Amino acid sequence: MGFTTISELVFDEASSLIVDPAEEKLRDEFKETKSLHLPIQAILRIEEVEKRGTAAIRDASNGDKIMPFPMPTRPG
Repeated sequence: MGFTTISELVFDEASSLIVDPAEEKLRDEFKETKSLHLPIQAILRIEEVEKRGTAAIRDASNGDKIMPFPMPTRPG
Protein backbone atom coordinates (compact mmCIF):
# COMPACT_ATOMS: atom_id res chain seq x y z
CA MET A 1 0.00 0.00 0.00
CA GLY A 2 1.41 3.40 -0.96
CA PHE A 3 1.08 6.66 0.89
CA THR A 4 1.63 10.29 0.01
CA THR A 5 2.68 12.89 2.56
CA ILE A 6 1.24 16.37 2.84
CA SER A 7 3.02 18.79 5.15
CA GLU A 8 3.25 22.48 5.99
CA LEU A 9 -0.51 23.00 5.92
CA VAL A 10 -1.41 26.64 5.25
CA PHE A 11 -4.74 28.25 6.08
CA ASP A 12 -5.72 31.79 5.11
CA GLU A 13 -5.46 34.31 7.87
CA ALA A 14 -8.81 35.90 8.64
CA SER A 15 -8.65 39.09 6.58
CA SER A 16 -12.28 40.07 7.03
CA LEU A 17 -15.08 39.94 9.54
CA ILE A 18 -16.68 36.98 7.76
CA VAL A 19 -15.50 33.65 9.15
CA ASP A 20 -15.90 30.33 7.31
CA PRO A 21 -16.91 27.78 9.99
CA ALA A 22 -15.72 24.84 7.87
CA GLU A 23 -12.24 26.36 7.54
CA GLU A 24 -12.14 27.22 11.24
CA LYS A 25 -13.00 23.60 12.08
CA LEU A 26 -10.21 22.31 9.81
CA ARG A 27 -7.75 24.83 11.23
CA ASP A 28 -8.56 23.68 14.78
CA GLU A 29 -8.37 20.00 13.86
CA PHE A 30 -4.97 20.27 12.16
CA LYS A 31 -3.37 23.06 14.23
CA GLU A 32 -0.71 20.77 15.74
CA THR A 33 -0.27 18.51 12.70
CA LYS A 34 3.22 18.38 11.17
CA SER A 35 2.27 16.14 8.24
CA LEU A 36 -0.50 13.91 6.94
CA HIS A 37 0.12 10.45 5.49
CA LEU A 38 -2.73 9.61 3.12
CA PRO A 39 -3.26 6.27 1.35
CA ILE A 40 -2.89 6.71 -2.41
CA GLN A 41 -6.26 5.06 -3.11
CA ALA A 42 -8.05 7.67 -0.92
CA ILE A 43 -6.81 10.60 -3.06
CA LEU A 44 -8.98 11.62 -5.97
CA ARG A 45 -7.32 14.92 -6.86
CA ILE A 46 -4.95 17.54 -5.46
CA GLU A 47 -5.10 21.05 -6.86
CA GLU A 48 -2.75 24.00 -6.58
CA VAL A 49 -4.68 27.16 -7.39
CA GLU A 50 -3.79 30.78 -8.11
CA LYS A 51 -6.92 32.28 -6.59
CA ARG A 52 -8.87 31.05 -3.60
CA GLY A 53 -12.51 30.11 -4.17
CA THR A 54 -15.32 28.30 -2.42
CA ALA A 55 -14.71 24.59 -2.03
CA ALA A 56 -17.41 22.28 -3.37
CA ILE A 57 -17.72 18.56 -4.00
CA ARG A 58 -19.24 17.92 -7.42
CA ASP A 59 -20.33 14.87 -9.39
CA ALA A 60 -17.74 14.29 -12.12
CA SER A 61 -20.33 13.15 -14.66
CA ASN A 62 -22.75 16.11 -14.51
CA GLY A 63 -21.21 18.80 -12.26
CA ASP A 64 -24.02 18.72 -9.68
CA LYS A 65 -23.06 19.48 -6.07
CA ILE A 66 -23.09 16.38 -3.89
CA MET A 67 -22.93 15.83 -0.15
CA PRO A 68 -19.84 14.10 1.25
CA PHE A 69 -20.34 10.74 2.93
CA PRO A 70 -20.89 11.49 6.65
CA MET A 71 -17.87 10.57 8.71
CA PRO A 72 -18.03 9.82 12.43
CA THR A 73 -16.79 12.66 14.61
CA ARG A 74 -14.01 12.23 17.09
CA PRO A 75 -15.03 12.51 20.73
CA GLY A 76 -13.74 15.76 22.07
